[in-house]
Amino acid sequence: MSTKTVPFSARISVEDAEFISSLEYDGAHTPSDKLRALLAETRRRHQGFTDYGQNLAQMQEWLGQIKRQLLVRQQQLSQHSELMVRVLDALPDLLATLQTMAASCSSLNSRELQQTEQQVMLKLCRLNELLMPLALTASADTGLAQRMFGLATLIHEHKLAIQGAPQ
Repeated sequence: MSTKTVPFSARISVEDAEFISSLEYDGAHTPSDKLRALLAETRRRHQGFTDYGQNLAQMQEWLGQIKRQLLVRQQQLSQHSELMVRVLDALPDLLATLQTMAASCSSLNSRELQQTEQQVMLKLCRLNELLMPLALTASADTGLAQRMFGLATLIHEHKLAIQGAPQ
């Protein structure tokens, strides 16, 4: 990115000016610094990184903010939602995989696209493994527990059918 700058003038609302003033970025103290940092952050989000590590860091940052808000509210209410925490812990990996695939989608061949699909399926299976036990606890909604039990039964029967199928 070029270090040359150009003057830029815009009229913004008082609320937007207050928002920019409230932003905190390392090394950004003036409204101009903060606006440049905000633009750089927005540019990074729209670039579509083909690097999984960069995408993972971005998703962890974004969902980390959501998780912090949730945990603070849960603490205020003296409640805890293990389901929400588990979902927020698992989503960065899944979303980073999808974001990486989307950024390089135009150059993927059929085999690579299928491999990505398998990766996504494995990540969804891991998410189900994290969530299914929660649906079967005593505090779970009875209807939800019955649906989860039905899904688990279906999966088990499918595995048995595959194992018993001639090869």
